[in-house]
Amino acid sequence: MALLSNSKTSFDTSGKTTKENLGEIISNISPFETPFMSSIKKVGTSSTKVEWLKDSLASPVANNAQLEGEVYSATAQSDVTRLNNDTQISAKSFAVSGTQDSVDSAGLATMSAYLLAKNAKVLKNDIETSIFQNGAKNAGNATTARQSAGINTWLGTNTSAGTGGSDPSSLDGSATRTDASSGNLRALTETLLKAVSKSVWDNGGNADTIYVGSANKQVISTSFTGGATKQVQTPDKTIVGAVDVYVGDFSTYNVVPARHMRSRDALVIDHSLWEMAELRPYKVDELAKTGDNRQYLLTTEWSLCAKNEAGNGGIYDLS
Repeated sequence: MALLSNSKTSFDTSGKTTKENLGEIISNISPFETPFMSSIKKVGTSSTKVEWLKDSLASPVANNAQLEGEVYSATAQSDVTRLNNDTQISAKSFAVSGTQDSVDSAGLATMSAYLLAKNAKVLKNDIETSIFQNGAKNAGNATTARQSAGINTWLGTNTSAGTGGSDPSSLDGSATRTDASSGNLRALTETLLKAVSKSVWDNGGNADTIYVGSANKQVISTSFTGGATKQVQTPDKTIVGAVDVYVGDFSTYNVVPARHMRSRDALVIDHSLWEMAELRPYKVDELAKTGDNRQYLLTTEWSLCAKNEAGNGGIYDLS
């Protein structure tokens, strides 16, 4: 009988994890950081089409003074907007031979337990990457997988784009951004950040976090001068020579380097305006045996909900 494709055997790991005279520690240095997913609320859903309502307050009236005994007529109210996003199935699978799961492995309880923990981390990294991409929602069909719209397909009220770049044609997750060409990328500047953060505040937002890639995290640390907390004394007396907090005119922002976002983007985010809807929370299933191995499938089905994009901002087409 043929071996199941990609099944992990003791031959693959001989001299690597099969115990000889090694220490009992395995060091996994693969990036595992999902700051955006970890910061937003998780909610349940019972449909592959997740729906929610968006509303806004009327502009304030400067002189709201009324006569005694006034007879009132109803004030016109704004209509709520109904928005939706599609759920996306994300999964990882792996298999381990019976022998490999039984041998005494260095640093491991069992190979299957180790691979389960490892693949759970990779799956979360995959989802965080999907969220940060410029991908529109897709309801899918028998041959096309459903896809959740990412952050960048929702934002357009408070954005700054390079020459040739533009916002999605519709701010409902159904259209992607138009990215500027590589020749029109520009440097992230404090002026750009101030303009977008002002626009966020003017439109009622209370953003608390700035997400950037590694290069632009260093730009903020080395080039931004106004209001940047560059020297923070922690309780253990450690001096941190980097900008992790930016004190702007309208908020104090956490500056978070995000491994899985596009390096060309900088996002000004209010986490309270985003939710992760879960149709199927993380689950591991052991699949039917087809030979001398154990097969596992780790799945989740999720969608990103942009409660109100006008409380967030984006600076795009950065070098």
